[in-house]
Amino acid sequence: MTNRIIIKNNTIESLDSKEIIIKNKELIIQDNCDYIIEYIDCNNINLNIRVKDNIVAKLFIFSKENNLKVNNHYILGKNSNLILFKFYDNLNVEETETIDLNGEYAKIYEGFSSISHGIEEYHTIVNHNKKNVESDIRNKCIGLDSSKIWIKIDSNLEKGNSDCIMNQETRILTLGDVDAKIIPNMFIEENDVEARHGSIIGNFSDDEIFYLMSRGISKEEAILLLIKGYLFSNIIVDYEKREYIMNSILKLRR
Repeated sequence: MTNRIIIKNNTIESLDSKEIIIKNKELIIQDNCDYIIEYIDCNNINLNIRVKDNIVAKLFIFSKENNLKVNNHYILGKNSNLILFKFYDNLNVEETETIDLNGEYAKIYEGFSSISHGIEEYHTIVNHNKKNVESDIRNKCIGLDSSKIWIKIDSNLEKGNSDCIMNQETRILTLGDVDAKIIPNMFIEENDVEARHGSIIGNFSDDEIFYLMSRGISKEEAILLLIKGYLFSNIIVDYEKREYIMNSILKLRR
């Protein structure tokens, strides 16, 4: 079952769910379900999203054609698992998200894909506040002509919070004259931790494009196929969400 939350003009307009409640301006996820949040005509989003103990939740966040400022806070309880997928196709974005892994064995996977048209700056802060917690943050952005994409990730771990796992993987694909920057930070005060990060800025290789063209595909369609694979590679979507994203990809035909 999928529970849909519509946020329009910065206000929760529709909440079609019995598995999530609003309390003191928090969205509290209290059941093992899939959830969708869509931003419509929004420019300022501030959400506290709390995942209760022992809950496994999958959350999709979608936003198109917004000039967007976001300051979201995710709080995960003991033995909770949040699988967070985001797709953006906005005009401009300034986003800060804070993730607090507050209970032992809490886990978050974030897969973010975006098509960037204007100025976009992202700052993700992941606080590993207990032992045995895990974070996996993966970003794949496409920058179009004259866009700006800056991505900063801070993974924090204080001494005493042992047996944690943290991963950051960020790639920015530049299609044109793009101001791209990735700042991967890991502030670790504990020896007993597994930590990895990788950052890539660049374009598709000529070999990738040539291979598809050698199979009778035009250069334009080859690039669209590569974009499709790139954006879908770190998010898992059903047919409805796939069509939502495909509409944005098809608009990239030149």
